[in-house]
Amino acid sequence: MTTRRDGPAVEGADVPITLLLGGRWSAASPSVRHLATRLARQLRHDVEVCDVEHPEEPARLLRELVGRGATRLVLLPVTLGELGLSDPRRADGLRAALDAYPFLRVHRGRPPATDDIARMLGDRARAAARSLTKARHPTEVVVIIATGDGLNPASNAGVAKLARLVYEAHSFGDVNYAFVGLTTPSVGDVIARSARLGAHGVVVVPHLLFDPRARRRLVQQARAGGAAAGVEVAVARSLDTHPGLAWALVRRHLEALADAGPVAWVNPELLAVLRDSHTHGGEMGADYDVRIAALLPPQYRDPGLVVSSAPMSAAPLQRDAEGRVAWDQMWQGFCELALAGGPPHRGTLLEAVSPDEALADPARYAEVRAELARGLRMVTELPVVLGGPSGWIGLTCADEEMAIWLMRAIVVENIMVRREGAILYLPVGCRFSLEAEIKNVVTAVAKTYHYWIQHQASRDQPQFRAPS
Repeated sequence: MTTRRDGPAVEGADVPITLLLGGRWSAASPSVRHLATRLARQLRHDVEVCDVEHPEEPARLLRELVGRGATRLVLLPVTLGELGLSDPRRADGLRAALDAYPFLRVHRGRPPATDDIARMLGDRARAAARSLTKARHPTEVVVIIATGDGLNPASNAGVAKLARLVYEAHSFGDVNYAFVGLTTPSVGDVIARSARLGAHGVVVVPHLLFDPRARRRLVQQARAGGAAAGVEVAVARSLDTHPGLAWALVRRHLEALADAGPVAWVNPELLAVLRDSHTHGGEMGADYDVRIAALLPPQYRDPGLVVSSAPMSAAPLQRDAEGRVAWDQMWQGFCELALAGGPPHRGTLLEAVSPDEALADPARYAEVRAELARGLRMVTELPVVLGGPSGWIGLTCADEEMAIWLMRAIVVENIMVRREGAILYLPVGCRFSLEAEIKNVVTAVAKTYHYWIQHQASRDQPQFRAPS
């Protein structure tokens, strides 16, 4: 199957074709095609899907690609770990197919990074937790990362690591893991144990990709386990459609092409993704930073510069002497992180709530709006508009150009924003918490406002003073 970017693609004889590698995809082919379409739009070149479990698929696909003039391929495993095959001999089929065309230049990518997977699991868990009626606070919720058959000990250990990463990044009461297959602990066992320990609600997050059969089994086990334990259970959405999956593959794509150096057919808009890479020191080899240095902004080309790549969500809240969040102090070192290593704040879009929902608890709504107003003033020193429509808080920019620029940058951070003239409106809801939605909105504005300051300085126009 060929997926081409909508509109004109990048031209050139050496433009790569990306192959998404997976196995047993027949039952999930529409979802796989949707991912390929999204990735093709981002990369601006053709993306193919290759089911390496099919005995004839690799050879057939490569014959077609070579017939179309392909000279360069990028291989990206679309898995939550190393590409595992039910029959290891299937790997020989792909290898033999590639060996038949020695002139092909092949760039081998890796599966999505562990940090990316952990963020996607955390996003799904938080979204599902909102549907629980008996657990009003994240600390009352136990999350279970549920994966497949669990026959690979190394993969099992990886799921345990993911559970710990999700726990560290969020304020859930606990994060455990379970298996849908024969390996223990089972989903029902962990739900029962969580209920005995006092969990008010349980969220089960599928650690699965393009496996609808396993997800159906998971849903059945979760429902049965919740009924038997007498605890409310919610099953999170699949990772298949998470927007972060495509971006995780974009990063792996760019890493795979790092040895090619800056070339015309690499989408320049995606080079910024390299700044969002969560590759830890040494993982890509000692010369990785040297190869990509020319792709980074000038202030980050110094190979001796050390910039943290920790996820933004882990940045602690700092408080002043009165116990309030010191928004104007906590970002001084954080702007460096925002430019060179920070991911979007939410894998799922932080949307505005309806007026009825926003005002369901007027006292709490007023508290949230007041804290957002305080934070926005402290990080931008711009006027805040409180008299706008319910569910929104306004930020008055210097002019429409500034408002448009910030609006586009904030949307990239996966936070809904609207504009009326020079006023930006950001979401407010009575269920927003300080550690999550409030922090996300203020941080995104602080980060993008910092971008605007640099943008203005680069154009040598009158500058807006950055918060000190």
